[in-house]
This record gives sequence, C-alpha cells and structure tokens, in this order.
Amino acid sequence: MANTATIDPKAGPVSWSLSITHLKLGIYEGVVYDNSKSAAENWEAQRTDDSLPDRFQMKTAPANLIGGALWWQCVVSDPNNEGGPFVCVVAVEQKGQVLCQDAVAGTIDPGSGQIQFIGDQIKFQ
Repeated sequence: MANTATIDPKAGPVSWSLSITHLKLGIYEGVVYDNSKSAAENWEAQRTDDSLPDRFQMKTAPANLIGGALWWQCVVSDPNNEGGPFVCVVAVEQKGQVLCQDAVAGTIDPGSGQIQFIGDQIKFQ
C-alpha cells in the first residue's frame, strides 16, 4: 500500500524517519527516488534498537522530489527471543510538519531466530 506525501517545493528540506515500538531490533534501508525516477539518495544497513525515531534529512531539492518516492524496507527481530507485537512507523516531514505517516504492524513469534520482513513506499506529490 503506497501512501502519499504532498510536498511544498518552496518550504525547505524534506526529512524522513523510522521507528519500531516494543523494543524490537530493526535493520532497514531507505531509498529516495526523484522525479526522474533515479535513486537520488540511499540509506543502507541502518540499525535501530529503541523506540525513538531515526531521522534523516533529504539532500534532494523538494521540487525534484515531486513525482518520486521514498521506498523503505526493514527486517525486524527480537533480540530477547520473547516475541510479541510491534509497529514500524515511517514518516515524511517538512518544516516540522508530518506530511505522511506509514505504520506497519506485525508480530514476532517467540524463540531464537524469529524475524519479520516489512516494507512499503511513500509517493511524493
């Protein structure tokens, strides 16, 4: 399911963030495609192990983002092997205002080595 963020081309830089609730571990990446459909920015092998959002400011000019997208994927695991529910939240912001928020819920089964793969995209208009 793709969500949409409406970007103001004159309002300044756009940023994105990712957080995972319930103290799960996430290894993730995000790729920003500009309006020419080229991969303009890439954040690979990022890691989060708390519930605080990891934030990234995009260097691509807002006007060049319109017609592009943020594609993200994450592997979620439970380092404590207890399992349980989680929610992964990806947000796009501009000037401190949330333009779009994408929340994907899942559950990790208890036991060693349990993981879940999630991903989605946010389109820019």
